[in-house]
Amino acid sequence: MLPSTSPWPTRWLVVLLCLVFCASALAQSTGGRILGRVTDPTGAVLAHVKVTATNEATGVSRTADTNDGGDYAFVEIPPAIYDLQFEQTGFKKNLRKAVTVEVNGVITLNMTMQPGGAQETVEVTSEAPLVDTTSTQLGAVVNDRSVTQLPLNARDTYQFLQLQPGVMSTVGSANSVVYGNDRAGAVSVNGGRGRSNNFSVNGGDANDQFVNLPTVQPSPDSIEEFRVLTNTFDAEYGRNSGSVVNVVTKSGTNSYHGNVYEFFRNTKLNANAYCFTALQGIPCDKPQFNQNQFGGTFGGPIKKDRTFFFTSYEGRRIRQGIPSPAVTVPTAAERPDPSHMVNGHIVADFSAESQFSGVLSSAYALQNGGGIGQRPGCQQAVTDIGGGLIQDGANFSDIFPNNQIPLECMDATAVDLLQFVPTPAGGSNIIQTIPVQPDRGDQFTVRLDHRINDKQNLSFYYYFDDHHLVSPFAQFQAAGANVPGFGSITSERFQQWNLSHTWTINNTTVNEFRFNYNREAQRTFQHPVFTSLLQDACPPAPSWLTNVLGPVPCFSDGTPTNSLGIHPNLGAAREGIPFVQVSGGFTIGNNGEGELPQVGNSFQWSDSLTKVAGNHSLKFGGDVRRQRFDQTLFFDVNGEFFVDGTSTNSPIGDTVFSDYLLGFPGSYGQGSAQVENVRSTGLYLFAQDSWKVKPNLTLNYGLRWELNTPIADISKHVQTFRPGQVSTVFPCQDTANTDCSSMTPVGLVVPGDAGVPNALTQTYYKAFAPRIGISWSPGTSGKTSIKAGWGLFYNPIEQLVLEQFSAEPPFGGSTFPFNTFFNTPFLDQSGGFSYPNPFGLSSLGGSNGILNPQRGQPVDWGMFRPILLFGQFQPKMRSQYSAQYNLTIERELTRDLKLQVGYVGSQGHRLLATHDVNYGNPQTCLDLNAVLGDGTCGQYFADSTFFIDPGTVLPVDFHLPYAQNNSVIPAGTTVGPNGITLVGLRRYSSPQCDPLTGTGCPADGIPVFSSIFAQDTIANSAYNSLQASLDKRFGHGLQFTTAYTFSKSFDQASSFEGILNPIDPRRSRSLSNFDARHRIVFSYYWELPFRNHSGVTGKLLDGWSLSGITTFQTGFPIRIQSLADNELMYSFDFELPGEPNQIAPFRTMRPQSHGNYFFDPNSFTENASDSSQPPCTAGAVYGCFDPTLFGSLGNARRTVCCGPHVSQTDFAILKTIQLSEKRHIDFRAEFFNLFNHTQFFTPDGNTSDGAQFGQVTQARDPRLMQFALKFFF
Repeated sequence: MLPSTSPWPTRWLVVLLCLVFCASALAQSTGGRILGRVTDPTGAVLAHVKVTATNEATGVSRTADTNDGGDYAFVEIPPAIYDLQFEQTGFKKNLRKAVTVEVNGVITLNMTMQPGGAQETVEVTSEAPLVDTTSTQLGAVVNDRSVTQLPLNARDTYQFLQLQPGVMSTVGSANSVVYGNDRAGAVSVNGGRGRSNNFSVNGGDANDQFVNLPTVQPSPDSIEEFRVLTNTFDAEYGRNSGSVVNVVTKSGTNSYHGNVYEFFRNTKLNANAYCFTALQGIPCDKPQFNQNQFGGTFGGPIKKDRTFFFTSYEGRRIRQGIPSPAVTVPTAAERPDPSHMVNGHIVADFSAESQFSGVLSSAYALQNGGGIGQRPGCQQAVTDIGGGLIQDGANFSDIFPNNQIPLECMDATAVDLLQFVPTPAGGSNIIQTIPVQPDRGDQFTVRLDHRINDKQNLSFYYYFDDHHLVSPFAQFQAAGANVPGFGSITSERFQQWNLSHTWTINNTTVNEFRFNYNREAQRTFQHPVFTSLLQDACPPAPSWLTNVLGPVPCFSDGTPTNSLGIHPNLGAAREGIPFVQVSGGFTIGNNGEGELPQVGNSFQWSDSLTKVAGNHSLKFGGDVRRQRFDQTLFFDVNGEFFVDGTSTNSPIGDTVFSDYLLGFPGSYGQGSAQVENVRSTGLYLFAQDSWKVKPNLTLNYGLRWELNTPIADISKHVQTFRPGQVSTVFPCQDTANTDCSSMTPVGLVVPGDAGVPNALTQTYYKAFAPRIGISWSPGTSGKTSIKAGWGLFYNPIEQLVLEQFSAEPPFGGSTFPFNTFFNTPFLDQSGGFSYPNPFGLSSLGGSNGILNPQRGQPVDWGMFRPILLFGQFQPKMRSQYSAQYNLTIERELTRDLKLQVGYVGSQGHRLLATHDVNYGNPQTCLDLNAVLGDGTCGQYFADSTFFIDPGTVLPVDFHLPYAQNNSVIPAGTTVGPNGITLVGLRRYSSPQCDPLTGTGCPADGIPVFSSIFAQDTIANSAYNSLQASLDKRFGHGLQFTTAYTFSKSFDQASSFEGILNPIDPRRSRSLSNFDARHRIVFSYYWELPFRNHSGVTGKLLDGWSLSGITTFQTGFPIRIQSLADNELMYSFDFELPGEPNQIAPFRTMRPQSHGNYFFDPNSFTENASDSSQPPCTAGAVYGCFDPTLFGSLGNARRTVCCGPHVSQTDFAILKTIQLSEKRHIDFRAEFFNLFNHTQFFTPDGNTSDGAQFGQVTQARDPRLMQFALKFFF
């Protein structure tokens, strides 16, 4: 096509801008384009040639005429196989058959007409050009043959994403804290986060609102095409910056057709999984796996050439053994029972561990005092077994000789709950259990297509999926038991109604309107299998336990109010065992993150207009979405214990099992239940132009504007933090619990307070997303295309983010006390003070355990201290976005073979991440040690109280931590007559406290605020890659795709759950959790070239084919972290900001021959306080003493390269038995992980996990086998 002589660029730029701002109604396009030029044998263009495109399956046709330049175009033509007929008086009729149009594809089909009579026909059958010389989008189409013939392990449509360059599955990565990271749709595309992809089915929204994963997943047998765009997609696409996935389902044709099928699995067909206990001589059972996946499709005409239907059904009945991670548990000797007696006392024998090196900071718990939490028989039992005097400052090695702890010193509830933890065989300390997970699902779809007339078409699609799952391990955001008995139930139903109308206004103008309704109902979501009133949840205690310690109190202090125990007040249907997390060992109890019954409804109206004008293909339109998401969150309602060795009374053994039995957790947290009714609106406008500057040069440019209103809770059960502002909606009330002069939560505000909207932050109106790309095809052959593209792409915020704000004061309790008892977690281990217990109290507006205080009424704020806010928005947040760019070359090597090589990059800006705006001040802690003596302040002390006596001469500059007085008192200053009072060491610990006078400081020593975590758009990322693909189109019975990616991805946080260094976020920058240096995927389908036979011989020997997917990928980075709080910030959300110190080069090992260790743990240490261990200067040993760590964030990077690689081959043998022209039977045998390679997940990178640090604890599936039978008619 020749360049225009008129000022098109300026004119169309003005038009584009006008359209963007004037359009009243984006539609995900479900059609493609055919365009070309018609000439005579001399090369002269032919005008007014009639071109007819006829759908071979339905007979529906469209016509177009060439313009004066000889150009024609069909826009928004449905994906199908077409016959194109060219007619002109004085020329032979040309018929081009079998032209395949793909979704969002552009086909350039030029035609040369020969002189002659119209009754003469030149018929040509040919494939569409391999190289797209027009589009500058990166992506690919997975055709029907690949969709139905490739082996898919779970028949999950979105596994096809992983066949493309630049796409990394997050399964097995260090991103385990990210809910949904194990789903097929959770992929990182070109460095993007796993939740930044946009899914549509038949052009309609198919994203869930909770975490932006796909809700509509049609069965492969109902899919016509699967299109994925991965970089610099056109302006009509947006809302997310990752990939754009558009699934187009099959429609009916003029003939009735369909199939029925069954996919079958049985345990006996599978190989044995890797056995983590084999190194200790303990064999493993083969996981059960029984599956029946069955269904069928049926389609055809309701009225030929006009109305068609297509329907599908699939049922899933699966019982699958789910291997737990390898779990370190107490050995038989370390469990108290009557078989372990010393001098008449039952003991837990830890003599196999190193000698206890800890010091009993407070002897209250183990002394004879009759107080709550005390063990009156402990001293006598210790004396009887040869131990020393129990007193403050005593060494545990003196109290418990040979590391033997008598039952009389243990917490009765902790001992009783040990019944939930299986005992390993043969003296081992490792278990791996394989409970069975029942999974049932039913999916139904129907599609109707109706041709109203020659210019208008109507299409309707309905999707229904009902799913019921009983998971033996209730894992949500990495919080869940790793032993059986604490599973969860999920019952969910997803539906989509999709109605579209396509109107061909004229040969060059097409309008497409769509209404889409998407419903996600998870009314039972992560509901615990085991529930009861919390005080009734403990198992019946054995007599030997009650005979010594009396009745098990089960988290009760023995009083009617149980103010020191746990009282969720939610009833037997929601309560149960608290979540107990033992670092480096077992976890028991109901999922700490809680259950989340929820229902989402999304309404979408979209309209787009496509117009061909001269050399320009214009498209503009808009998309309006209204989203509703109603959720009841039961967050941590039963409480959560962290037994991690950080208690001031830790014995400090090789494991923390001794801490557990003594009832000395490091910290305790409890949340509440609350209702959120979330609403948001999206408005997306775009305009774009594809300008054929020359026949071999195309410029694609466009502009998109996105408006995503911040997600808002219309019930206003959320809060945020604004320093210095006092809530007028919920003012403070002086009560017996609250002194408002010192306990008012200054800064905590809610919607309705001055300057606080319902969404807690501003609406961002400047999300303009320009796109530009250029495609040049040297010469005239069309076999080579050089493309470059650039664009900006925005991301909204998923509902899970706002869930972090739910059920926090005054709408629920949210406390995280340190150093409390196990059975009575609101009592400090010193016995000297207790924390308020606000959970579910009617006095705070509670009803059925849910707090709903009346707006405008004062609140008893002192009951919520110390307030921990897991979520808050800054007032002026801006939208997340990424810049994408690429330079690629495509070349047709042979008629059916294409090579594409290119550079692909992206940069993420303003990405959502978590940081603590109220972290403990480490310098103040260090100053306190200098003033009051070493050991005064330490790890997890940021919420403690300190007092410096009057007259003290400060030996160092003393840093006051508070926002209201953060001055530095010079060294040598004599402390004034009021001393220095610090209630907490955080910037906003006690907002009314004057440390120099003591006024406004809470008298009970409990600060007003603990951590205040902000979710803010402040992180960034960078991705650079070399990508290549080799594609062979189906021909001579063979098609294949090879995709290779060489890439590197950096970020500061790989999801919003990642916590940034609060002092310098740049120090958090490291390899992304989903980074993988090399990835190659080879997928293929091959019809074996056996010659045709007849009769029975033909039935046996003909119709064989092979297909498969082979993947090799280098390992993901290992997330290195520590729970030691050596940074002295006590800033614990999903993780802490501090790292250990790396003291030696990182060295990997082969787990099978090194006790399941993948890397050498001796390269790291987190020991900043235990000087009894060898110093690190004497040699690099895990746990060696490194005093430079104290008060620092550690020198280890957030992630270290790299974990175990992936080497997976999935293979299928297929046999087709032809029964008649239209009927045949397909038999297939599929092998997943054909060579049974052991493939480990990323190893444990938490230095606080003791001996488990550095070990692999999970592996991918062994070889699995599946048979299938299909009947086609």
